[in-house]
Amino acid sequence: MRDMFEVLKTDMAARIGILHTNHGKVETPAFVPVIHPVNQSIPAKKLKKIGFSLVITNAYITMNRYGEEAVRRGIHDIIDFDGAVMTDSGGYQVLEYGKVDVSSPEMASYERKIMTDIAIPLDRPTGYGLPKKKATEYVDYTLRISKDTLDAADHNGQIWCGPIQGAEHYDLVKRSTKALVEFGYKMLALGSPVEVMESYEYKILAEMILHAKKLIPSSIPLHLFGAGHPLTIPIAVALGCDTFDSASYMLYAKHDRYITEDRTAHLSEMQYFACSCEICSRHTPKEISSLADQDRTNAIALHNLYAIKSEVDRVKQAIHEGRLWEYTVKKIRAHPKLFETLGIFTENPEFFARTTPRFKERALFLSSPEDQFRPEIYLHHKTVRKFRSDKKEAVIVPDSQRRPYYLSDEYSKIMKKFRPDKVQVCIYNPFFGITPLELSDLYPASHYVMADIQYKPDDFPEFAKTWTEFFSNNKFKTVHITDDRFLKEFAKFPARTRLKKIKSKKK
Repeated sequence: MRDMFEVLKTDMAARIGILHTNHGKVETPAFVPVIHPVNQSIPAKKLKKIGFSLVITNAYITMNRYGEEAVRRGIHDIIDFDGAVMTDSGGYQVLEYGKVDVSSPEMASYERKIMTDIAIPLDRPTGYGLPKKKATEYVDYTLRISKDTLDAADHNGQIWCGPIQGAEHYDLVKRSTKALVEFGYKMLALGSPVEVMESYEYKILAEMILHAKKLIPSSIPLHLFGAGHPLTIPIAVALGCDTFDSASYMLYAKHDRYITEDRTAHLSEMQYFACSCEICSRHTPKEISSLADQDRTNAIALHNLYAIKSEVDRVKQAIHEGRLWEYTVKKIRAHPKLFETLGIFTENPEFFARTTPRFKERALFLSSPEDQFRPEIYLHHKTVRKFRSDKKEAVIVPDSQRRPYYLSDEYSKIMKKFRPDKVQVCIYNPFFGITPLELSDLYPASHYVMADIQYKPDDFPEFAKTWTEFFSNNKFKTVHITDDRFLKEFAKFPARTRLKKIKSKKK
């Protein structure tokens, strides 16, 4: 039997995958545009032509406007879209207005009848800022109706997506996630992020995703509600979100807001379009500004769709190349509040290492101290910390430009002073710590490009930890060490060890 979700490639917690639905395949990561079932000014066919194979629409609004007509025709005919369709059951309306005039079982039955591909139970979103006691009540309610909904499902290829609630109450997020997995949901969705993002609390958003993702099996794709800006997409994908929906393309356009790679600009401030989409390549900002209201809104919305899709494609290419860490770190520097999420990535290397390939085809780019925590280097440190040598002498020298080190001129010169069978040769740099010669050709120790600047020892705790563990595990009587500025902070050995400094030309 074919798996509903196939993972093709991974990097960090991100996946390029294929989501199989009753109406076709969806390659992930995927942005899922929101389509209004009644007032959609950009035709759904146009979205398909641009490259969106999955859209989301509102089953509650559909029920109120079309009723049994949608049951006869099906949701795909109602919105005129021949790809995969996801339906929100009215949870957003519950969040906005407190309640809706339909029960969860009635809505679940309606979503089955209109033949949506991916259906969401009518839950009770916690939103952001809700007291813990009230949030707990909402989570309990959501879990109860989610179980009942799945138990009553027909399982005829329709995918039911379990809504994770809890928001900033991370213990509730974890409880919600764990329960939905145990219920048997084949897809999950993280709820209540919109208000978090509107408050620029990106670190809370990242924590929400992380706490949920740690409990989700790799076979279950994760959807993120309400994420539709190029700044948040790389973070969400790097943390493990596979699909994410938003009406941002239209909501921004209604206020003349033009989406770029790293910000949202108001049309009135723009003199040039640095974009080659069908709108920007044919018109100037002044020409778009002069359009009638609806035409202007549609034009900006179309550009916004292209801008979001371009960002998703850039992220997918970064996954394909194994450079998602570099791309994500670059993106989070675009806004101070995004930069607050950096700690999520540097403090959870074990989590990201689980799904980061051990070997890659490209060299790592290393610039700033946070790069010492990227998954590939974290795994290297773990390997070095387990290394055992039976030699009584060690030589600690800086890495060379030619790699692996044993092929370099520096190695040839240093070994004129020592017998290879008597000394343990180790190379070092701030990011990798120290690396025994035997591991120097193991990826990524010989596959990196590093900025040639003077780094501060205090900024490299992983170096210090590896250094300490390595010399604790290996009982050298004599250590020959390069005399350079970086190593001065670390050149302390047990009293039984003789330290001999090697003169170095390196500054």
